[in-house]
Amino acid sequence: MPRSLAFSLVLIVPLLLSISACNFISTRVATFGSPVIGESLEQVELASVLAAPQQFSGRTIEIRGEVVDVCQKKGCWLKMAPTGSGEKDGVFVKFTCPIDGERLIPMNAMGQPVRVEGTLVVETISEAERRHYASDAGKTDAEIGEIVGSATQVRIASGAAHVEGIEITPES
Repeated sequence: MPRSLAFSLVLIVPLLLSISACNFISTRVATFGSPVIGESLEQVELASVLAAPQQFSGRTIEIRGEVVDVCQKKGCWLKMAPTGSGEKDGVFVKFTCPIDGERLIPMNAMGQPVRVEGTLVVETISEAERRHYASDAGKTDAEIGEIVGSATQVRIASGAAHVEGIEITPES
């Protein structure tokens, strides 16, 4: 083997192996919605947001947690809570419903790490809206019937959710 070929192989083979290793351990991330562009995002602890949501209302922020609920019908919203907290009621993230009956956020997003960016909104939602979201979440008629009155909702508006560990496939 010519010396220059041997020298090239000595350089190229380790490079290719390291590139392959990097691709192998990379985390899959699926993005839903529109990422915030051109703004420096303030990173805030999700637990801090849930403890004092009014303090963050109207601010464009980035929060991290885990997906604890997904719209069962079309995947047009998700709820997130602090990772490992066991909470089921956290920050609500709503997207435009997909067209033609397809899902937006797949069901396999449940329990996955998520990074959400957007403007935090604290609002009152009506009993009808609460029942609608409960129905979308797959709650029983009895559970939906227990929902009475309006409630405060903490949500991210005009943002994006970056869900780790999932791939989007036609079956999602």
